[in-house]
Amino acid sequence: METIAKGAEAILYKNEDKVIKERVRKGYRIPVIDDDLRRKRTRLEARLMNEARRVGVNVPLARELGENKIEIDFIEGKMVKDTLDKGNAKEIGKKMGEGIAKLHSSGIIHGDLTTSNMILTQNNKLFFIDFGLGSRSERIEDMAVDLYVLREVITSTHNQIEKELWKSILDAYKKAMKMNARHAGVGSQNGSDKVIKTLHEIELRGRYRKKSKVE
Repeated sequence: METIAKGAEAILYKNEDKVIKERVRKGYRIPVIDDDLRRKRTRLEARLMNEARRVGVNVPLARELGENKIEIDFIEGKMVKDTLDKGNAKEIGKKMGEGIAKLHSSGIIHGDLTTSNMILTQNNKLFFIDFGLGSRSERIEDMAVDLYVLREVITSTHNQIEKELWKSILDAYKKAMKMNARHAGVGSQNGSDKVIKTLHEIELRGRYRKKSKVE
């Protein structure tokens, strides 16, 4: 197996057409507590990924292996971070918004929506990866925070196409959220409006904190 990435939470190994993700031990935690947390988070991540697949989101198949490891199908493609430009921002933004809406309308919070955690394949499919910080929630605030994380990444990393990209994401998100609510026959078709309103409130709080630090 080849080590392909090391992070604060996990190490990734590539084994042919599979990726093995192993959650690393945290030395500052009591071993019993650490083992329990890693086991629960590993199990939850695999479940969230497979639940997302079942509701139609492009997510690689994940299998829990035990010992704080999951096996994930390797997706051949490029990180969205490295592919976004003025020519494809609108199209990719639409795919992002639709996928996030499917997650949220199914009660899945990704937890780390960045353009590094999205893969664009050669046949132009957008896959969401790394649900290590994910959770289940139907709270408007949690959905808004998910979007806020993505907005911050876009502002800092893709500022040259920020306006067009973000508009495309939100337009697709709002449309897909309402459509998903309609087809499911549950929830409010105006749920996306509440999420966007809460997102704006979070953005205002963020700007206020930044301004206060400067002053």
